[in-house]
Amino acid sequence: MAEVVQYHLEQMVGELEDLERRKLFSKPELKSIVKKRTKFEYGLRRRRVSRADFLRYIEYEINVDALRRKRKHRTAAKDAGGKRTLSDYSIGRRIVSIFERGLTRHPDDVALWLQYIAFVRSSDHSEDGEASTRALSKIYAAAITKHPYEARLWIMAAAHELDASSNGAAARLLLQRALRVSPKDRALWTEYFRLELLLAEKIKARRRVLGIDGQAGEEDEDEDEDEESGDGGAKRKRKEENEDAAGLISLPALDEEKEFDQRVEDQAMAKYAAVQAAELSAEQRAALATPGNAYLQGAVAVIVFEQAIKAIPGDWEFRREFASVLARFPDTQAVRQRVLDSIAADFAGSAQARSFLCVAHLAAVSASSPQLVDALREAVGNYGRALRDADTPEMWAEYVRFLAQWRDVSAGEAGEASLRAYFAALLKRAAAQVAEDGAARLSEAVALELADGGLLAEATRRFPASEALWCKRLRAAIAAGDSVERLCEAQALPAAAHARGVWDLWLAWAERSGMAPARVQAKYLAAFARTAQLTSEHAELKAHLQTRFVDWAWGLPASATLHDISHTGEEEEEEDEEEEKEVPCGSAAAAAAGPNVEAFRRACQSVQRHAFPTPGFYRRCLELEPDARHKTTLHEFACRVNESDTRPWLAYLQFLVDERRLDSAAAVFWRASKALPTDDAREAFDALYQELLRKK
Repeated sequence: MAEVVQYHLEQMVGELEDLERRKLFSKPELKSIVKKRTKFEYGLRRRRVSRADFLRYIEYEINVDALRRKRKHRTAAKDAGGKRTLSDYSIGRRIVSIFERGLTRHPDDVALWLQYIAFVRSSDHSEDGEASTRALSKIYAAAITKHPYEARLWIMAAAHELDASSNGAAARLLLQRALRVSPKDRALWTEYFRLELLLAEKIKARRRVLGIDGQAGEEDEDEDEDEESGDGGAKRKRKEENEDAAGLISLPALDEEKEFDQRVEDQAMAKYAAVQAAELSAEQRAALATPGNAYLQGAVAVIVFEQAIKAIPGDWEFRREFASVLARFPDTQAVRQRVLDSIAADFAGSAQARSFLCVAHLAAVSASSPQLVDALREAVGNYGRALRDADTPEMWAEYVRFLAQWRDVSAGEAGEASLRAYFAALLKRAAAQVAEDGAARLSEAVALELADGGLLAEATRRFPASEALWCKRLRAAIAAGDSVERLCEAQALPAAAHARGVWDLWLAWAERSGMAPARVQAKYLAAFARTAQLTSEHAELKAHLQTRFVDWAWGLPASATLHDISHTGEEEEEEDEEEEKEVPCGSAAAAAAGPNVEAFRRACQSVQRHAFPTPGFYRRCLELEPDARHKTTLHEFACRVNESDTRPWLAYLQFLVDERRLDSAAAVFWRASKALPTDDAREAFDALYQELLRKK
């Protein structure tokens, strides 16, 4: 072990001498670096080394290199020749070495491979960029060999070949091999589709640069026809501009070129065109000049799409991803139409697919375009035809969701009042149409979007367990100023006792309605009784109601009191109603006066007597309780809820240690050890307790 560590340390000598010679680090700092690296190296020689051990070492080296860069920039330290010295890239090489050692230990860790790739891509540890590109290619090859089913690695490798090496053929080959390994992977198919479109777009751009694109003459002819039809003013102007620019290559202006005059710039662009033309063979130029080139029209992309839907036939959202890819490329109408036709043919029964087809043309229309209004009206017409063909609740839900979305979008625009009114009228008409035949058209989604009072009432009757519908209906009633007491107690709560949102709306209304505290207390106790019958899946709801109750009691005015009432509490509630009706349940004055500790303790007692207290309830009570004696009692009760849970025991011990009651803490520790079920649990609990004592 020591020999290997010594070897790695000896490799640092040249780097450390260079850092000292360039005065980037002092001798004490270099000694500290050596000491830290020695510690890390010995750590990596252990029998069991985790991924985190390598990452901590890498993080330290990255921080050292960042400090070196900052000091170099500040002091402008350069050697006589202006070249990079050993210390400029030695740390990066060491980080690469640590990554490789880590991947030798943990070759199955995909996250570590990705971190390694990200570091090599973002750093300049290599002496030149070409070496870094070759290193990345080797890393991708090794990573794919270890993880052939990881689509991310194949896609990243293909992107590297295309971007760094400008090798579209290699990128295509990588994705084809990846699809042979994972033919059902959606990401691979969409990336392969994107690659073919991108390669075709690059060829189109090259044709335009080389002046072999035959579309210019066709465009001129179209423009002449437009002029003859009476719309030739702007067209004629564009034509004249095109004629003036004939023979020039439209390249973006670089910042470095702004100082040159127009003549020098024209010469540079002409030279670039000559070089590009020289790079093409005669066969390539002939193929590019061929009119109606099938590849440039997307024939290969269509083939990729057809093979993809054969591999994954029953997923319409997968096909929608292809349409999303096409939206980023111009001149792909034919391919896009092929995708849309396949969705229409294979998913005629899917409301979501039909809805997508209704609005697919909107992807090509800008939000600020004058054609937006016509496109939206076309979408509404498409929905009308779709609803005639499939008059289903799902299709109506898609339609009203579209209307509500565009109504809300229009509401954010100051000049779109007419468009907003248009969609509001359509929504009103849709509500009437749904009401005409609610049995065939009404669904939960439709009722939520339309928010019509009659439809909400019908929807809650047909879908009584829907929390969203009941919350929407209750909010509408509260906003209208109606009393929701009968609606909640007679309809909502019996049907949706599991719905936290319904309980919150009901109890919040009761707290703000001016009821006497005793009446609100009775509502909470009734809530505990209703939810007690729920299964353990709703334990969070029970804890929420209990903590909400004590929070409400904590915020009561100082003059308000709670009573020890029964589950119903009707008799005592009637006796106290007149006595306490003038006491508000919560106000700004009450908040300013401070918490009502007495009411809070009464609430705690009510929960303990009339419900099954949860650990969350006791945690909240312990947070609020100001008195140590009452806290001791609460800790005792909290530990009894589940004696095998170590968290309440540790919280109790923490409290006793903080209070310097070490004898009591020892007794509680002994009781907890007896309650824990296994030796492993007792050993872990003992370790936590000893750590707690050491902190004190």
